[in-house]
Amino acid sequence: MDRKTVLITGGAQGSGRSFALYFADRGFDIILADRQATDSPAYREVIGQLEAKGGAVLARQCDVASTQAVEGLFHAAWEQFKRLDVVIANAGLVTLGETWNLTDAQVNATLAVNLAGTWRTNKYAARCMLRQGSGKIINIASIAALVGVYYHAAYCMSKWGIIGLTKTLAKELQGRNISVNAVCPTPVKTPLSETKEFIAYMNRVMGTRFANAEEMYADPRTRFLEPETVARMCYWLATSEEAATLTGQEIPMDLYGLTL
Repeated sequence: MDRKTVLITGGAQGSGRSFALYFADRGFDIILADRQATDSPAYREVIGQLEAKGGAVLARQCDVASTQAVEGLFHAAWEQFKRLDVVIANAGLVTLGETWNLTDAQVNATLAVNLAGTWRTNKYAARCMLRQGSGKIINIASIAALVGVYYHAAYCMSKWGIIGLTKTLAKELQGRNISVNAVCPTPVKTPLSETKEFIAYMNRVMGTRFANAEEMYADPRTRFLEPETVARMCYWLATSEEAATLTGQEIPMDLYGLTL
């Protein structure tokens, strides 16, 4: 039986890295895309870990804000594997600041990666999957796609847009054996959550004085998801019989009860 493939954007570190390792452990060949160069330390490390598992790995430098780069990524993936079973649109960035202090450049950059980048990934994923007659598209949104979050206006705008994209594409692909769903986690233990800017944001909203990510994660009031927890949800959506009828859904992974 042919091995299945999964393409993951933002795959060199954080959640994307966890997705890649989780799927590789379960027999998938991996296509990784990241804005980092493939010879960067983080990218080299995950490529080596994946290759050690024995499957095929295609790694590309790809900025999802570029149509040319995304088109080239999918062309290379199709040329090598002749199939795309699962595509996880994970690439993203976080921009913090009060709504009235955000600049055009900040908002445009956030939308270009998080929203338009997800649309580009979905666009070329859908073309490949229509060609083969099946597939699973999984968009990584956020709990911020379902509720307002202090100082996250640009991020919320982009992630709410992903929900609209997910539901629209799911309708357009209805009856074609291709599902499209969005996973909406609360904060995850990734490099995006470990920047000085994000820790300062947490201190501001919680009234704490965390000096670093280790202190922040250790506090029982901060309930960050492990990346592998999100990976398990993606794998369930991609492979389980129970998820076979789900499409156009936003799936909260909400440790804070924000959507209650």
